[in-house]
Amino acid sequence: MSVLGSASLSAVGRVSSAAPLRQAKHQQGRASPPSSSSSSSAAAAPRTRSRRRVVTAASAEGSVVVAGATTSTGRLVAGLCAKAFGGDNVTLIVNKDAQADYWPTGMPDDIAEKRMYAPASELLKAKLVDPRDAAPALASAKHVILCAEWGATQSDLVEALLSNVGSGLKRVVLLSRVGINRRDKNPFVDQNKPPKKIQEMALGLKLSIGEATGPGCLDGFADAEEALLAAAAGKSWSAHVVRSGELRGNGPLLLADLSARLVDNMYDVKYQDLYFKKGDDGQGYTKRLNIASVLVRMATMAAAPPTDVAALSVVCEMADPFGLMGEKVLTEPTGVERRKGYDMSKGRAPPAIEDKLIDELVAAL
Repeated sequence: MSVLGSASLSAVGRVSSAAPLRQAKHQQGRASPPSSSSSSSAAAAPRTRSRRRVVTAASAEGSVVVAGATTSTGRLVAGLCAKAFGGDNVTLIVNKDAQADYWPTGMPDDIAEKRMYAPASELLKAKLVDPRDAAPALASAKHVILCAEWGATQSDLVEALLSNVGSGLKRVVLLSRVGINRRDKNPFVDQNKPPKKIQEMALGLKLSIGEATGPGCLDGFADAEEALLAAAAGKSWSAHVVRSGELRGNGPLLLADLSARLVDNMYDVKYQDLYFKKGDDGQGYTKRLNIASVLVRMATMAAAPPTDVAALSVVCEMADPFGLMGEKVLTEPTGVERRKGYDMSKGRAPPAIEDKLIDELVAAL
């Protein structure tokens, strides 16, 4: 890890996930990786290496409840928690009608592990509960991670769930966004525009062209943060906010169109590094696997983690004061040598950032 010294990045710590590509062997033989939620069928097969993925035993104590588990980020958090805590100690809040299809079916165990970042056996041990039935799990939880990707949903989860936590709760970690306190400035004005209703057009085409509905995304995250601090007031547990930039990159293995696959290769392979800032500072983009790793590590750290930290994979700034020329990137992409062998289209993804590197990043703040 190094701390960058330029004026614009002086408060940013940098961590590189430079671990080599690992491939796991299925017990019944090697399986071909299926196409990904964000993958393109590239013509040339990337390099492979013979090292095998090492499955480690659960390293975190206690139980964890993950809310927002059906989002792309939430599914990554679910897999990382299953590995860190052991599947028996993980409860995922998932609506009943989405539970049957939550885990991918018909996927070889080695591919599931590479894409969900936990052994298939541990994933299947995790308990899926409907939000209306989550009170017992919350009452016994030691950690809660809220990782919905839309601000209003995060606010609803905080309001609905945290009143049910018990006296044994140690820590609540909330996914939020940079720009919460700068919603009147570019580029956050556009990021905070309320969503539009989906309207169905001819031939079944659905477009977001209806009237605006609900609060803006950043407004919702601001409400979630306020509700979290209110819920934590006077309690023995601590509240922690982890801010992302605009989320990019691949969630677990799902099918998507070609353009999305190319985006995933860009953010999951080209931008593997991680930059921290204190509080609501900076702007840019965050790879989903990066933010999922940080959310889980904030829950499992032995020492008290930061109460408010921003984690960015790509750090940007506005090219002009009025936002007319868009953003310019301040950070460099991952070096070419470290990108070799990875291709999201073939299920060959960089590994999650190691806990010790996140710890070093926290220490450098």
